[in-house]
Amino acid sequence: MVRLQKTMKGEYYIQLPRELVRLAGWKEGDEIEVRLGSDVTPGRRDLVLMLK
Repeated sequence: MVRLQKTMKGEYYIQLPRELVRLAGWKEGDEIEVRLGSDVTPGRRDLVLMLK
C-alpha cells in the first residue's frame, strides 16, 4: 500500500514500491502522465492507482 504525502511546499507525491515500478517496465527519467481512470483504458505497462 502507498500513502499520499505532502511536501513542505504543498505538493503531493506517493512512493511506489521498487517491484511495482520494475513490473511496469518503468525506469528513471521516464515521463509519467497522470489522468483520471475514467479518461483512459489501461494498457499493459500502465499502473492503476485506486483510493482504498
